[in-house]
Amino acid sequence: MKAWSHLAASYKEESLALFMAMTRQAPSLLKGSRVLVKLDNAIQEDLIMEKMPGILAYLHKELGNTAIRIETTVDIQGTKQKAYLPMEKLQALIRKNPDIKTLKDALDLDLEY
Repeated sequence: MKAWSHLAASYKEESLALFMAMTRQAPSLLKGSRVLVKLDNAIQEDLIMEKMPGILAYLHKELGNTAIRIETTVDIQGTKQKAYLPMEKLQALIRKNPDIKTLKDALDLDLEY
């Protein structure tokens, strides 16, 4: 984990998206020398795959283990759907605090346009 964190930090200046992909979820050690990296989307997976030779070379050198292999998986359930439209934002706020609906009704607000 220490080597992974150090490597991720070295990519922070080069690519913030790659840094986020590497640090958002901690990698898991699978059977043998396999490491599972859970990602939020296919773009993050592409970023990791693009840098895979360098990542593996660094880990092999730092850990003294050339048998290490990295597997990736896209964890769609771990990501939240972002509200973009005003009505979607309102519904998200109402789920967090039902009193917002009371306020909307009391002020007779209309968000559909």
